[in-house]
Amino acid sequence: MKLTYTILVFNKTPNVKFLNIPFLILTISIVIGILIGYYSNISLHLILVSLLISILGLTITWYRSKKMFRKGFSFSFLMIIVFILFGVTLVQIHNPKNHTSHYSNLLQSQDFEDHKVGVQFSIQERLKPTSYYHRYKVSILLLRNQVVKGSILLKIPKDSLHHILDIGNRYTTFTNLRSITQPLNPDQFNYANYLNNQYIYHQIIIKTDQLIKNQKTDWSLYNLANQIRKSINLKLSEYTFDAKQRSIINALLLGQRQDISQETFAQYRDSGAIHILAVSGLHVGILLVILNLVLKPLERCGRKGKISKLVFIIFFLWGFAIIAGLSPSVLRAVTMFSFLAIGIQIRSVTSIYNSLFISIFILLCFNPLLLFSVGFQLSYIAVFAIIWIQPIIAYPYRPKTYFSKKLWETFTVTIAAQFGLLPLTLFYFHQFPLLFFVSNLIIIPFLGGILGFGITIITLAYLNILPQSIATLFGNCIDLMNVIVSWVAQQEEFLVTDITFSWRMLLALYLIIISLIILFQHYKNIKVLWVTIALIMMFIVMIFEKHLHTHKQEFIVFHHHTNTALGVLENKRLKLYSRDTISNTTQRFLFGNYLVNNQATLDSSLSLKNVYTYKEQVILVIDSTSIYAIPKIEPTIILLSDSPKIHLDRVIDSLHPRQIIADASNYKSYIDQWEISCEKQNIPFHRTDKKGAFILK
Repeated sequence: MKLTYTILVFNKTPNVKFLNIPFLILTISIVIGILIGYYSNISLHLILVSLLISILGLTITWYRSKKMFRKGFSFSFLMIIVFILFGVTLVQIHNPKNHTSHYSNLLQSQDFEDHKVGVQFSIQERLKPTSYYHRYKVSILLLRNQVVKGSILLKIPKDSLHHILDIGNRYTTFTNLRSITQPLNPDQFNYANYLNNQYIYHQIIIKTDQLIKNQKTDWSLYNLANQIRKSINLKLSEYTFDAKQRSIINALLLGQRQDISQETFAQYRDSGAIHILAVSGLHVGILLVILNLVLKPLERCGRKGKISKLVFIIFFLWGFAIIAGLSPSVLRAVTMFSFLAIGIQIRSVTSIYNSLFISIFILLCFNPLLLFSVGFQLSYIAVFAIIWIQPIIAYPYRPKTYFSKKLWETFTVTIAAQFGLLPLTLFYFHQFPLLFFVSNLIIIPFLGGILGFGITIITLAYLNILPQSIATLFGNCIDLMNVIVSWVAQQEEFLVTDITFSWRMLLALYLIIISLIILFQHYKNIKVLWVTIALIMMFIVMIFEKHLHTHKQEFIVFHHHTNTALGVLENKRLKLYSRDTISNTTQRFLFGNYLVNNQATLDSSLSLKNVYTYKEQVILVIDSTSIYAIPKIEPTIILLSDSPKIHLDRVIDSLHPRQIIADASNYKSYIDQWEISCEKQNIPFHRTDKKGAFILK
């Protein structure tokens, strides 16, 4: 993504009037509609009626304005309304649950966990494995012998005998369809919501020996791409590439990151070079640069040559997308750069912007929930920032030599992209690598060569004419890149982590960046005022956030499978009480994000007590000792921990609590029994294994 602007740079800073870009308004309108459709529950019937009425009004207005030879406010307003309603409609139409053929319409509530059903599915995509499971995205075909549609998550435990399941293979099994677990501790990553945005609502957890492979295989572009990648990897295995080198080659050239180790992935992330490992805008953009250079002689053939060049470029880009697995990031990047290639061919700055917004518009028409994809947001913000900001940064200095020009170009492109991405990076990842420009300046200029070299290596290996010496040289290039990334990642003092950054700060920082860019484009006193207002807004937001977090108080019973962990948050300090010592890794998993989002620090780690007083509540902890009769203690809340052997009905009759809590350190059979007792006694019961952490404000 970052090198691609070398083909877009103009001789002076472009002063683009964004209102003259037709698809800007239409794209913003459809985005507003998608947001409304996503966060509200409007019936499809009402939306369609409203859309038809709006289209009718727009048609009448257009016909009248055509006779008057001008289009006024009414036409523009109705156009915006039509596309907002179109965005709302897209969300409803693309929601598979609204289709009668979706598998969820056949399931009864008790089937989710307790009843097994016969399922036939086809492997659609291999996902990155976790520490405990191999994971696949599968397309469900039959449920209870009825033809259905929909995608689910397949998880195969790593302790089972497992071989990689091929894309397109069909399997039949008899199993439970489980709902995907919501995060059980505050501010943890919501994987269920992430999958819901990909229209995946359930999962199957099963061992390989419980799967029956069908003879029939589904043919698709995904299957074709998988067969091509398998063939390429088979050829590469004949050479001396080690496992780490092959994993990087698969990520760089074939779009497959599943085999990259956690350590390598973390190094690329901490060095600010994680985008190198994902075939996305960066790789497709570099490929576009290479294709432009290789096919440049066609331009000598006049208009037909230019059209032929454009057709070849788009053909090669989509061929690369197929080989790379047609993942969402690849599809997004290839669509974006296909339209950008058209804009570049027209040689107009406005056309480039228009092409960018057209690609957004088309992608959202095919999948409106792409709007909520972090990768989608980062890709388009980065490209938009490069096109808009890079000329402003590059304009004051004009290098004379070719090398210094390319170095300055790469540096300014990197800075421009980081300016645009900074607010989103802080908001989503809460960290910022200060040495990002080092890894980018060293690697990005040579990445085009590495990609070109890699494509040549794969082609020669596929044709069985690759010399081992050339393969060794390419492997050494991969190793050198890994060494550079590793060195940058080890400079921990230059990696700023645990940055608290809310959505309010996100908006305020973007206002500052946008107002500064507008100011530097063309200086005016009024623009200085805009910058000042943006800075004041950021200052107000920071004061508000500090006040909000300083006065926040909470008592938390965390969800922990093998331990009891309680937290008391007060004055941005968290006191942790636990039965057993909790490791730093587990602490980060349990409440790392909670500390960051609340601007808090871990004040102390203390041993678990039997009684806690929080505000007007008295919390009694009953553990494996089963002691609950404590003199002068009248608990309002009882926490059951470490499977105490008690008769809960007697405890309730004796202590008269208002609430019972059972954390995950108890046996599940005990928790089920306690839940029944509380239902009989009409006492609220909170179990952390289903409802998540208990939070007392």
